[in-house]
Amino acid sequence: MKSSYLRAGLALLTAVILSACGGNNGNLGLQGQIVYSGPVKSGLVLINNGNGEKLTIETGATYFAFTKLLGSDEGFDVQIATQPAGADCKATNNSGKANAYNIYVTITCTANPYVLGGTVKGLSGTGLVLANGSDTVAVLPSATAGADVSFKFPTQVSNGSLYGGTVLTQPAGQTCAFDKALNPGTMPNANQLALLVNCTNN
Repeated sequence: MKSSYLRAGLALLTAVILSACGGNNGNLGLQGQIVYSGPVKSGLVLINNGNGEKLTIETGATYFAFTKLLGSDEGFDVQIATQPAGADCKATNNSGKANAYNIYVTITCTANPYVLGGTVKGLSGTGLVLANGSDTVAVLPSATAGADVSFKFPTQVSNGSLYGGTVLTQPAGQTCAFDKALNPGTMPNANQLALLVNCTNN
């Protein structure tokens, strides 16, 4: 009987010591927010501690929480296990040791940007200015009469974003217009350099 009391007393003493020293309580949440720059993408998967719990994020979710609770002083290291298609995500405040508060990690996802541009046909006059929203590019005629001229907007466009090229300023003696086959459109997961602008003499 005395040995039973002794074992119980030792167990209770051990629990008290662990609690006082910040032992593994398993009551601290590992959670965080997801911030998107550009269109929301699907396929993001997070992982804690290399081969630990994996967490698949629902498309458009702005909050996440791992199901496994952490104990005080337990280490955590949240990483991107799978990047979403067409975006790049990075984790901040994502590693360390749990303390007396829930852990809050930030995941920032940015859609991959690509170049938007194309070709101008029939340009002979000067002064042509093309626009995509507030982004503009001036296009000069080729030194070779009648040759096509390529153009690229200076600001890249996130894949999945809408674009729409317009003629901001017509060239001298000509009228130019975007071909409607690909304009306006949605930026693919690649450079879009197939826009076409046709110019005719007035």
